[in-house]
Amino acid sequence: MTEAVALPKRALCLCGSLRRVSANRAALEAARTLAPASLRLDMYPGMGALPLFSPDAETDPLPQGVLGLRFAVGRADALLIACPEYAHGVPGGFKNLLDWLVGALEFPGKPVLLLNTSARGSHHAQEALMEVLRTMSARLLSAEPLSVRLPGAGCTTEAVLASEERCRELQIALGVLAAGLA
Repeated sequence: MTEAVALPKRALCLCGSLRRVSANRAALEAARTLAPASLRLDMYPGMGALPLFSPDAETDPLPQGVLGLRFAVGRADALLIACPEYAHGVPGGFKNLLDWLVGALEFPGKPVLLLNTSARGSHHAQEALMEVLRTMSARLLSAEPLSVRLPGAGCTTEAVLASEERCRELQIALGVLAAGLA
């Protein structure tokens, strides 16, 4: 008799930054590299292509980019989010992405883990993001965003992976994510 092999749980990585070289993207890419075999992390690449949210556009047929986002969220077992803070708030592009998910049947109850990559420990956007996610009925896997303190713009995946301390922080986050999906 053959034993069934457990498939890895899927986490969709959502980066709140549109910068080409962003600390948030670097943290998520490093997490993908460090993920245990029980987790598969996929990056969502389409935030910048989403149309501006309008309730008037939330009718059938939905814009193609929105359908892709909702499909990716629905296919994921959890979301791993790394989002910067701009002017003490959530960046507009990322809030727009979340607005498209408010009415999505795929989102309520979705396990979500937040990473805070600010070396200065930004908190305004993180607190606002947690409030928005709670309002959207996310299942937050941690009472606070988990810290992976990076230097900011220009930080690369290679730099994150070269730091034992950053790798340890990411491995802790991946452990919380995996435990939340067990």
